[in-house]
Amino acid sequence: MSDPTPAAAEPISSEARRSIIIDELRRQDEVTVSGLSALLGVSDVTIRKDLQQLEDQGYLTRVRGGAVFSGRGQLELRFAARQQLALEEKRRLAQAAVEFVRPGATIFLDGSTTVFQMTRLLRPIQGLTVITNGLYAALELSFAPETTTIVVGGILRKQSSSLVDLLTPELLRRLHVDVAFLSCRGFTVEHGLMESDLREAQLKRAMAQAAQQVIALVDHSKIGHVYIASSVLPDEIDTLLVDDNVDEATRSALLAAGVTLRVV
Repeated sequence: MSDPTPAAAEPISSEARRSIIIDELRRQDEVTVSGLSALLGVSDVTIRKDLQQLEDQGYLTRVRGGAVFSGRGQLELRFAARQQLALEEKRRLAQAAVEFVRPGATIFLDGSTTVFQMTRLLRPIQGLTVITNGLYAALELSFAPETTTIVVGGILRKQSSSLVDLLTPELLRRLHVDVAFLSCRGFTVEHGLMESDLREAQLKRAMAQAAQQVIALVDHSKIGHVYIASSVLPDEIDTLLVDDNVDEATRSALLAAGVTLRVV
């Protein structure tokens, strides 16, 4: 009796194909239709459709026979790469954070990928004024007709897709904010929220001082990492939201330090 015919390979979804195309662009800056067709096992027509979709989204620019990175695409990939880290945890943190937002409130959203997850959830809330230094947060909120969005900052930090330096900390502290939502590059019980850029830390600190309430969103991947500057110390946080992958020792240390902790 002959061996059974092997099952056909599972077809790659369009989303997975486009992710592979982006990875190939990241690796070599230019791709060809024929090369991608051979790599992914699909027709040239399918690849052209994928490239058109990615061009429409701003990731790449189509050229004869293939595609190259667009400037916007490189910027978005930095943001997208960071956003994929602990993505499910970030979504849970954002869902919990939105519970602190009331209709008609004035809130601050920092430029982090964690806080960015709040933006779509804010759309149904009426009468919001959102102050942000996050480029992608501001763009996402442009689709919320009932929300007034104020963008602060002036110098683009490409690493974080955020703006810094236009308004002085003194001027920022004169803004009236109900709730500031902040995340970080790193967090420890001793140093609180930390950033790799001093200007980013100063801006977040100024907004925290301007706010009636400070809500911090910190996923487990940030815990224990130390960076150059603290933006907000643990005792300056009103509620610290963490995901359930944060270890018990860290939770206990935070509670012992008097931090109001919520695990989601």
